[in-house]
Amino acid sequence: MVYAFPLPSTSHLSFQTFLTSSTHPSLPQAATTARHALRQALKTHKRLPRGPQQDAHLQTLLTTVTSYLPYLLALSHSLSSDPSPSTITEEIEITLRTEITSSWRPTLTNPTTLSLKQRPSATRVNGQGLDFEIAFVLSTLSYVLNAIARIGVTRTLYASTTPTPEQRTAAIQTATKHLLQASAVHSLLASSPTFATVSRFFANGNGTSSLPDLDPATQAALSCLALAEATLLAVLKDDSYVAACIQARNPNDKDWMVRAPEIPKVRAHLFARLCIRAAEYAEQAAAGLGSVRSEGRMGIDEDLLGYTRVLGRVARARACRFFGVDAELSGKIGEGIAWLRAAKGALGVRGAGSGGEAKENTKGRGLSRLKQGWMERREEKRMEKDAGSRDRTEKGALGPGDNAGREEESRVIEMLETKWVRMNDTINTQLIPPSADLLANLPSGRDIHAPPAPYKMSALDEEQLVRMRAPPPEDDFGPGSEDDSEEEGSVARVSTPATVPERSESAYY
Repeated sequence: MVYAFPLPSTSHLSFQTFLTSSTHPSLPQAATTARHALRQALKTHKRLPRGPQQDAHLQTLLTTVTSYLPYLLALSHSLSSDPSPSTITEEIEITLRTEITSSWRPTLTNPTTLSLKQRPSATRVNGQGLDFEIAFVLSTLSYVLNAIARIGVTRTLYASTTPTPEQRTAAIQTATKHLLQASAVHSLLASSPTFATVSRFFANGNGTSSLPDLDPATQAALSCLALAEATLLAVLKDDSYVAACIQARNPNDKDWMVRAPEIPKVRAHLFARLCIRAAEYAEQAAAGLGSVRSEGRMGIDEDLLGYTRVLGRVARARACRFFGVDAELSGKIGEGIAWLRAAKGALGVRGAGSGGEAKENTKGRGLSRLKQGWMERREEKRMEKDAGSRDRTEKGALGPGDNAGREEESRVIEMLETKWVRMNDTINTQLIPPSADLLANLPSGRDIHAPPAPYKMSALDEEQLVRMRAPPPEDDFGPGSEDDSEEEGSVARVSTPATVPERSESAYY
């Protein structure tokens, strides 16, 4: 239930070419060395086969990113006219020879809008100014944090050995911590005036448009998305129904021979309101990403936009399911079944509202209902294509299904509905009220995590600054020392305000 962001790549950059320091001569080269380590780590991660090797390499990526950021902070405060005294331990004088230019490959922008002549994976954009470099490094940090959170949850919940409640709790708490950190990073990029105009770039000779990856609206939406995922993880930590469903699908689990899965009573009403809040965050993120997409020709990638929309539906369906659990625990099994059918409607599952209620719901709907059903079936087919065939998932190895949790939630709803309908038909025989109006009367959501404060980059310590007062050693990372043949292609020129981009033959307009 955490989106798998693709990681960007970057070309070589030597800070010694663009600036010098009279007080700390080794600082530009030290920053170049730290950036070279990050670039190599990104290239290595891309070349590793998907699976355990890539997952294990994420910690190396996290270390290189966090090691590089203090150098960028030192350079930024030295070049700024108003440095913050809380992060600067001594004065650093920087002389700027020429405007810093770096090249990064955006990963959230719809690749077809960047280049029509080159492979989408080879498209990079050139940005002028140090803020452009910092913005892409911070966004890379957030993507790495999301990836670590995702593999931490999937490795534990979908392991060959069914995890204990303590193991599940520890994994989800760690993933939640990383998601909140990622939300703080996006909040910094969205709220800081320094990065407000970094996304403006010259798309062609006639006008300008915004690079969606660094757009403040995109970053604000991604912050909301991380909060939605963290809120749903807080519910998942104590959601024994999902754990029981995963255990039943696990071909290596043998506990069913000894005892049935334990499903203790849960604070269903509280969990339902948390899920509603997660749905509100996800819908806010989808609206923000959609607004960025509609501003110009360049837009957010369809996979991310579709994920946010599906996540909002999953959260609302989970809220309905918990309201149904609350009704069933109170002895109102008929109302509980109605809530489950409302959850299937929110989830877009085909066959939702079957029976007598389906006939009521189809009256007066006309073409609008046919159109809605067609859109739901189309979305369901796309999710099944991404997650793989359902039959293969049942018969093959245990897998997490789709990232948004839609498949897992539909399994839980079907499991509960089958059980409750059987109980109601044989024991309770309660009337099942119509579920058409239940979704419209959902209560307001409730926060469990306070929105994190914007991320604060760590500063270089005093020992590092003292060492940089010495003359720099010989530069081992010259512009021609790196093979930049892979991923080279069209390059779009990016520029911050008050700067004039230099025309280059390799630039793409």
